Amino acid sequence: MEELFSSVTGLVLSVVVAGLITFLGVWLFQRATRAVDEWAELRQGNVAIGVLMAAIVVAVGIVVKPALQEPLIAADVGRARPLYELAVNAIGLIIALLMAIVAVGFAIWIFTRLTTDLDEWSELARGNVAVSILMAGVVLAVALLTATAVDRIVSALTDVVF
Repeated sequence: MEELFSSVTGLVLSVVVAGLITFLGVWLFQRATRAVDEWAELRQGNVAIGVLMAAIVVAVGIVVKPALQEPLIAADVGRARPLYELAVNAIGLIIALLMAIVAVGFAIWIFTRLTTDLDEWSELARGNVAVSILMAGVVLAVALLTATAVDRIVSALTDVVF
């Protein structure tokens, strides 16, 4: 019965966090593309905007995933302090979300600074899928590398607490 409760709790937490990640990814994209009306571009079928927006949402999910895995594993061993564990899990999740914002934001910022001969936002608005795929690759690569750091931080936090 405890395993069922733990699984259902994990599922509910994952669904809530998935909604939060989607919102955060879209918010990050909107902050990065102030000169572009993303929703109008998507309604017009701008694939380039859709590819990069999707990559940012996936990137945030990649960075946050370790924060969801480790606490749930630790909670499965059966502790008697559920509120304390929930608070620690929330701290790990907040750290992961902050790292996702910083990592994705930094990836976009550094890419646009390194490619001075290219106006990425204008190219995206024109529907340049090649630029979108390149930027998506940069964002996803940074997310994969950042996820390793998040995993280590959350593991260390979990080891200290549990």
